[in-house]
Amino acid sequence: MKQHKPDASGRPRNDDRAVSEVVAFVLVFAIILGSVGILYSTGFQAMDDYQENEQLVNAERAMDALADNFNDVIRYSGINQRYGELSLRDGAVRSSDSGTNLDILIEKRGENKSINHTDRDKANFSQYYTTGETLDLGKFAYTSDGDRIAYEGGGLVRGDDSEEWSLVRKQPQIVCSDDREAAVISLVTISADDRSVQSSSGLGVTMSVESRSSAVYTDEVDSVSIAIDEGDTAYDDAWDSILDTEGSWTDTADESDQIKRTCSDLERVVVTIVEVDLEY
Repeated sequence: MKQHKPDASGRPRNDDRAVSEVVAFVLVFAIILGSVGILYSTGFQAMDDYQENEQLVNAERAMDALADNFNDVIRYSGINQRYGELSLRDGAVRSSDSGTNLDILIEKRGENKSINHTDRDKANFSQYYTTGETLDLGKFAYTSDGDRIAYEGGGLVRGDDSEEWSLVRKQPQIVCSDDREAAVISLVTISADDRSVQSSSGLGVTMSVESRSSAVYTDEVDSVSIAIDEGDTAYDDAWDSILDTEGSWTDTADESDQIKRTCSDLERVVVTIVEVDLEY
């Protein structure tokens, strides 16, 4: 068989140069394909994760603005309706009259008598006793890809559908003053029908006041407590944090599965409850 040899100058012949160019082309093409494969398997996933996170961040900001708008019904007694918009972006909004349940208990100084705020209109303060009734905050939550942002009593919390964790994003109006002379509890309860809407567009939400009550307790008031059984809320970590950060609440839980904080040595307790309906 005839062999190719270099020419007199020592340079390879043209057919050897062609083989080198083919090998170079194959290597470059393989590098390009490998880069595309790596980008597809890692880069696109990272982009999807970033997009989902940004969607939840934007939803959280929108819910925060909506909550601030809705809370005007607590701040101003003359406001009975508020309207806001929320971009769902393929997420879902759900409302119902069933949500976190809590008790507000007020004790008199030197006596073992206490009232549950839900029974405040039945008799004079001296006749109030614990009845076991609870205050249901209802539900209004935005959900996307297993994460949930919920309007809780006037505050905002974030958690997941499995209810394994929750965080506070906006504090409800629950305050035990540092000097412990006064406690102020202002909450919104939702009595809306059980309803869920999923969409890729915007959603308008109207909050309307159904009832409003406000009571000031000054007659020999000693303490006020907020108690929540962990089975009665999907946001136990968030409520733990809410009551730990708002003023001088003291942990007085009787059982390990109970969240209970007490504000003691008081001169005044102000409790405002606004019941609302939601339409969208």
